Amino acid sequence: MIELQNEDDIDYELLGGACFSHGPYTFYKAVRIGNGRVLRLGNFFLTKLWSDADLVSIGELQLLWMDSRGPNQPLASLRLYFLPENTPDGRRDTHGETTFVS
Repeated sequence: MIELQNEDDIDYELLGGACFSHGPYTFYKAVRIGNGRVLRLGNFFLTKLWSDADLVSIGELQLLWMDSRGPNQPLASLRLYFLPENTPDGRRDTHGETTFVS
């Protein structure tokens, strides 16, 4: 789980009305990020996990929600995909040319 933080004045907006609520959690289907791009559940995108590293991975947006008990910040759940050479075990002979590890 990562927080959608408003770092470096990057704007974001949860789109549409809530699609589901459960206890203190309210779920959404899409978010608009600072550059105008809309990410919907199930969308894939390139992401840098650390600003000081060149490592780029593929993220898949799985959940967007608000927790009314906290600071009322949007939260997101991502599945991350890495090239095998960017994992502790590294690339092996069994990995194909286009293999990704989640």
